[in-house]
Amino acid sequence: MEQRITLAPNCSLTRSGARLFFGATCLFSLTFALFFVLQGFWPVLLFWALEMLGLGVALHASLRRRDYTQVVVITDSRISLVTRSQRGAQKQEFARHWAKVRLRSPPRRLGVSRLTIECSGRAVEVGSFLTEEDRCLLAKRLDGLVGGMNESPPLVGEIGD
Repeated sequence: MEQRITLAPNCSLTRSGARLFFGATCLFSLTFALFFVLQGFWPVLLFWALEMLGLGVALHASLRRRDYTQVVVITDSRISLVTRSQRGAQKQEFARHWAKVRLRSPPRRLGVSRLTIECSGRAVEVGSFLTEEDRCLLAKRLDGLVGGMNESPPLVGEIGD
């Protein structure tokens, strides 16, 4: 029996939606910029171009984030974490019996907590893109599936098999 948890950032903006948004924003703001250029305030056009460049870079970064996923697979003896991003896939494996799920408090008051799976001196962060609430829920779910060090609770469906 295995448990599979797939994690992905909440990126509802599609590539075509981003193009449409960017194009509409450029045209709408260009009309105002051209109005001021015709009044003699030509530097407005330079600032318009810088703003649109910044918006384009931000949209590009948002769209790149869509490709980032993590899959946690928990079996009777192993925990596998596969992380896929623009740079390719990376796989980490841990012995389930010796692994520990740890939710680390943020170092500063307004910081972000870190959820890690640790085993044999190695630690891998899970769900870094999740909200604080989702990270806490995932920590509880993983803790119930993995258990503490030196204990492996039965996976759902194992009881009575």
